Amino acid sequence: MVSDADVWVSPQLIDIYMAKLYDNIPMGFAGLPYLANYTDESSYHEENPPVSDYGNNSFSTNTSMYSWIRKANYFMERIQTASISAELINQYSAECRFIRAYYYFDLVKKYGGMPIIEEVQTFDNNLETLQVPRNTEEELYDFILDELDAAIADLPDSWNSTNSNRATKLVAQSLKSRVALYAGSIAKYGSVQLNGLIGIPSSKANTYFTESMNAAKVVMDANVYGLYDKLYNPISKTGDPVANYQQIFLDKSNKEIIFQKAYSFPDKPHSWDNLNIPEGFTTNQGSAICPLLDLVEAYEYVDGTPGTLDVEGKVFNSPDDLYKNKDPRFHASIFRSESPYIGRNVQIYRGIYDVDGKLYDGEHIPFPKDPSKMQVGLDGPFPTGNYTKSGFYIKKITNASKAVVEPSYSDQNYIELRYAEVLLNYAEAAVESGTNLSLGLDAINQVRSRAGIRTLTASEFTVNRLRNERRVELAFEDKRFWDIRRWRIGTDIFKNTFMRGLYPYLKYDGTSYKYIFEVWSGYPLDGGLSRVWEEKDYYSNLSGYISTNKNIINNPGW
Repeated sequence: MVSDADVWVSPQLIDIYMAKLYDNIPMGFAGLPYLANYTDESSYHEENPPVSDYGNNSFSTNTSMYSWIRKANYFMERIQTASISAELINQYSAECRFIRAYYYFDLVKKYGGMPIIEEVQTFDNNLETLQVPRNTEEELYDFILDELDAAIADLPDSWNSTNSNRATKLVAQSLKSRVALYAGSIAKYGSVQLNGLIGIPSSKANTYFTESMNAAKVVMDANVYGLYDKLYNPISKTGDPVANYQQIFLDKSNKEIIFQKAYSFPDKPHSWDNLNIPEGFTTNQGSAICPLLDLVEAYEYVDGTPGTLDVEGKVFNSPDDLYKNKDPRFHASIFRSESPYIGRNVQIYRGIYDVDGKLYDGEHIPFPKDPSKMQVGLDGPFPTGNYTKSGFYIKKITNASKAVVEPSYSDQNYIELRYAEVLLNYAEAAVESGTNLSLGLDAINQVRSRAGIRTLTASEFTVNRLRNERRVELAFEDKRFWDIRRWRIGTDIFKNTFMRGLYPYLKYDGTSYKYIFEVWSGYPLDGGLSRVWEEKDYYSNLSGYISTNKNIINNPGW
């Protein structure tokens, strides 16, 4: 309905074009299964869940991004001819460079080196010239970082409230801190193969780590963003750290959010709550993300000791006793048995042991000694249906104000970049490079202090401690899969491994109930299958792209 010529004389129409480019940055609430289900964060509720294909699933393969790179390239060409001020042309160009950098970052973290195409390709019986070979992984990372530098030069410092989710200089610096950190990890932990199409020379690792720190430091020094602390003051240690952490993902305009994808009901909703709330609270979906015991135990105790749960041979008056003094982020992120929710506590137990030791675990059947009590909790775990198979449900991001929701009723914004990650980026680059360690320690301790747990000493500031901090702080935020890849730890985590859950049981003494817990692996968790991450899964399968471009070499093992 609008001609191409009309677009480039109207800032309003240019904005509409730009909005579509933003909307196709690969971020936001996806469908089932979730990326968390491909990590050691969670299992999927179905009986045949995804437990393999780490380099050949819908999350790790997407060469269709080139269609959006083409649109971005077209925008970059046409905006130079627009009948608008030179200042606006520079601003729009910078925004488009930022977006195009995101598109290419999606490709490099999946495939390594890929073709860098900066101009609109036109077909004129010249197919061979259009079939561009792969650039090296190093070249692609450098291109992305150069794009971000060029964007930073002309992006605005801020926007008005109507445009608050558009890129700024600090948003681009935040993304740069992540991109450079990933490149440093690839250089340090990967290996150069296929003449550099994948891998970066190890000698470049500290160069990228330094670039990551520099970008993060710009954001930190700007004092524009900060850790969310409306409900908990980490200095005076007053308030509620659990509620405080929960609200990061529900308070849409808080100071921790750097870059987000906005949603609203009814115009642009999603279905997070419908797909993830405990199944006993809904009759539709639920339970798509079933947190694993492996993640639960990654949350330390508030005194900084390891988070391993001691359940062997133990009897507890309440699950509260088992989880006492756990990192408040655990309580804010994961529903366990007897977690408070709307209308009632979450009721998770796998069966009831009678006084004579007999186990009653009939599904949806009353306990004979106490007909008011079901033999299995209202929220499972059940081996079939959309109930947890791990003994836990996800709480993070969930809107606790409405327990029963229909599909497409949720409107939480998807937070892509937040200040806590920038701090952790700086801390990781510092500890990996062995430089600026005091500032790196301070950065990680800011995150821990806000969480409500003990801060680290200099001797405790290690790579492993940093990685665990990132694991729990950013859990379920679609970061863990890429961390596993860039750290090259997938083959250690998933080596024909059966993941673990934790099943509570009630122990009836004739008048009341106590709790015992059993570590669970095998069926129905992960459908009874083990997980295997192969060496080839550190890079994704390019066979689909090869079918359209004969000059593309596939990654090893595919």
